[in-house]
Amino acid sequence: MATTSIPHRWKYDAFVSFRGEDIRKGFMDHMFNDFKQKGIHAFRDDRELPKGEEISPQLYKAIEESRFLIVVFSKNYASSSWCLRELVKILERKQIEDPKHEVRIIFYDAKPDVVRKQKRSYTKAFAKHDVSNRTEVDKWREALSMAANLSGWDLQDMTNGFESKFIDSISREILKKLCDGPLHVGENLVGIDFHFNKLNLSRFVGSDKVNMIGICGISGIGKTTLAKAIYNSMYVHFEGSCFCEDVKEVEEKQSLTQVQMQMIGKILKTDDLNISTVGDGSMVIKQRMACKPILLVLDDVNNVKQLEALAGSRDWFYPGSLVIFTGKDKQLLRSHKVDGIYEMESLDDYKALELFSLYAFGKRHPTEDFEKLASQVIIHLQGHPLALKIFGGLLCEKSVDVWKGQLVRLQTYPNSDILKKLRPSFDSLASDEKRMFLDIACAFIGENKDFAASVLDSSNCSASNIEVLVDKFLLTVSPIDMSLQMHDLIQCMAREIIREEFSKPENRSRRLWISSEEDILNVNKVLSGI
Repeated sequence: MATTSIPHRWKYDAFVSFRGEDIRKGFMDHMFNDFKQKGIHAFRDDRELPKGEEISPQLYKAIEESRFLIVVFSKNYASSSWCLRELVKILERKQIEDPKHEVRIIFYDAKPDVVRKQKRSYTKAFAKHDVSNRTEVDKWREALSMAANLSGWDLQDMTNGFESKFIDSISREILKKLCDGPLHVGENLVGIDFHFNKLNLSRFVGSDKVNMIGICGISGIGKTTLAKAIYNSMYVHFEGSCFCEDVKEVEEKQSLTQVQMQMIGKILKTDDLNISTVGDGSMVIKQRMACKPILLVLDDVNNVKQLEALAGSRDWFYPGSLVIFTGKDKQLLRSHKVDGIYEMESLDDYKALELFSLYAFGKRHPTEDFEKLASQVIIHLQGHPLALKIFGGLLCEKSVDVWKGQLVRLQTYPNSDILKKLRPSFDSLASDEKRMFLDIACAFIGENKDFAASVLDSSNCSASNIEVLVDKFLLTVSPIDMSLQMHDLIQCMAREIIREEFSKPENRSRRLWISSEEDILNVNKVLSGI
């Protein structure tokens, strides 16, 4: 039997069926605004299409093209034949296996049992419907019974009637499902919704221009994780998509042409590619990418050559395309004229404790015996997601004594896995930038930026290098007092680098910074005898 044509891609993340006269207007406005902030692209039929007794083909099409089909049951929902026809259509779409629509029910001020058995206001509503059209009325009754048995949210039961919390729980669950796409993002995505809120991703859906944005931050802060979550939630809105993971590493281990072939092959769905030079690859991208709106993510780019070879200009892409770059160098993306750069922040203490606890205890909060120790770990790791995961796993099911020992070690020696992630940012610096970084880490944290610059200028380190370190997220400048600040993990890495350089005479001047109290006392004895 022929079925309704199936769309090749979702146009909307969600379609919401509701009877506006029943529901407090602020509730629906709040819900749609919350969806928008979290990057959930929702169709709202009371705004986009005029209502009539019969549902228009455009509205049916909107239902077909929406991944989540949400029904809001209110006291008088059943009194609207329009709403009931929407409901029948929604449940019909649920029966189609490909694409897989997900139906969700919201019980606003009508209990599941009332809807299921058509009691109270629902009994009165059906008494008014045209009984001559018995077949359609029977379909409506059956649809209500089926829908009331589906998984849903009850305003009164879930949040005691607090609408803002209720809406947040709905949008979070939808967002979590949207992020569960073709790319493995990982477990325990704490804080993802915060980033989605700030990015306002829905503005890119249906755009008439080529959008380019950058995601920047310190190594291990979660740039790739966020980019994958964005990709998973948005690729369905584009006619082609590609996530090029770790461009820097692929170029180093293979070649830049390998990245080009991956990108072209995935978007054009072809394996018949023979690109011999980067220039040839750029020409193919320029000629072939402008045929349809695409989503392209270039993860961990670190030089101009990569940008010019993979996304040299907006003119290479079709209007409506979205290109996302992730990297550790803000100036690199700034010079490529991206529309905006999103700087990823560390997790706040509450989210940091939640993420750490998920890995250390397997739940969102620490056990009572470890609350104080867990709080100390959070203080030292300063909301760094990778470090929180690593130390959470390291301390999982360990004794209190082991925790205390690791806390002492944490303040002096960097974890090797964390160091491995952070070290490339230092290695990429020029020699004078490296020297300035180590000097600042040793002696100028907390000092005024201009004071530090004047001293460092006198030691043949250009003050402009401070801006380089800031752009590479190795250093920050406090907006309050213009003092130089550095993440504890970065400073810990600096100590380790200096330890490695002990044997070099020119670096002995920094030795006291990482020496033990006994070493310092010995030096004082020598100095006092001079």
